[in-house]
Amino acid sequence: MALRGILVLELSGLAPGPFCGMILADFGAQVVRVDRPGSRGDGGVMSRGKRSLVLDLKQPRGVSVLRRLCARADVLLEPFRCGVMEKMQLGPEILRRENPRLIYARLTGFGQSGKFARVAGHDINYLALSGGGNCVSEFLSLENSEIGTVGTSSRKEPVRRWSTFLRDIQDCGRGVHGCGSNRTSVLSAAD
Repeated sequence: MALRGILVLELSGLAPGPFCGMILADFGAQVVRVDRPGSRGDGGVMSRGKRSLVLDLKQPRGVSVLRRLCARADVLLEPFRCGVMEKMQLGPEILRRENPRLIYARLTGFGQSGKFARVAGHDINYLALSGGGNCVSEFLSLENSEIGTVGTSSRKEPVRRWSTFLRDIQDCGRGVHGCGSNRTSVLSAAD
């Protein structure tokens, strides 16, 4: 296997981290998922090929254990919002000083700097901010090239409405909604 001998630590989080860890495990890396106390863990397909460990990173002992693991690891997959790891003294500057070969992969939605850095990033947020909500209905339609469109997904309307709603909230913060916004309003999207 291409990644045999590589140790990956995956801090539990939403889909990007577990998916990345699963692919690395598929290529032979030893992946250890670090779960929170009380979590059910991930028993789904994205846990294949992984080991798991429960650490309470809100306690000094849990932080100490993770720090020792990072000293031997090759990769750390970190899914938290901006500043969380630094608050625990587990930021990349500290861990890479102790282990210069550590690849510190941050999988945050909006990155570590900028206006949205401290905001959770999820698919619906990205749709709302990018204007992609306008394309959801086309993306979810079922089409047959010979006879044209044959149906639509039952989920498209709620997704379209929520993405429009979130986009309008974003525009309100900029003072755009109701002031010449060219975006679809919540009420017209719900019709």
